[in-house]
Amino acid sequence: MKTRAVISALCLLLMAAVGQAPAQSTVGWSPDRFGSSRAGARVRIDVFSDYECPACRTFYLQTVRNVLETYGRDNRVEIVYHDFPLQMHRYAREAARYALAGRRLGADQWKALTDALYFRQAEWSSTGRIDAVASEALSPRDYARLREFLNDPSIDEALEKELALGRALQVNSTPTFFIAANGLSRRIVGGVPLTVLGSYLNRLLK
Repeated sequence: MKTRAVISALCLLLMAAVGQAPAQSTVGWSPDRFGSSRAGARVRIDVFSDYECPACRTFYLQTVRNVLETYGRDNRVEIVYHDFPLQMHRYAREAARYALAGRRLGADQWKALTDALYFRQAEWSSTGRIDAVASEALSPRDYARLREFLNDPSIDEALEKELALGRALQVNSTPTFFIAANGLSRRIVGGVPLTVLGSYLNRLLK
């Protein structure tokens, strides 16, 4: 009972802490966005994330992956990731370039690459050896295609669009995410535990 009461209290704090505005007023999302599920879900979560950010790692591995498993299969919740590397992180921009190139390979390859980058964050964030992580996460054929995409100037153009979108939405730290449902968009700064976000989503989906 005590745990349930704490979760309910945190949900109320979450609702009170985030701004609410009509969903259509938040700014149009980039047309080359990457979604984790089909469009048209009842709830959409747009996450602005930095691959070198420890809080982003925790949020992705402990919360987002589980939300996808629970709510994404039947398309109740759609999660869209936006790359927003912070200048304070030495290798974050290059990791974002790899992620954007991974999007062009497909959803499965993007997820495999994203999983690897977050699981092995401590390794590449100290050495800069992002390419080694990518080569082990992907098949030889997909890795070769990834290298081709990385040489395409449009990767950097796509990243600048993501950064511009984040700035337009007043994102200045990561993770920052927006929950759009029932005609409203809510902005949350910082990671949220799975128990809290799951309980909140259940309320939205009733």
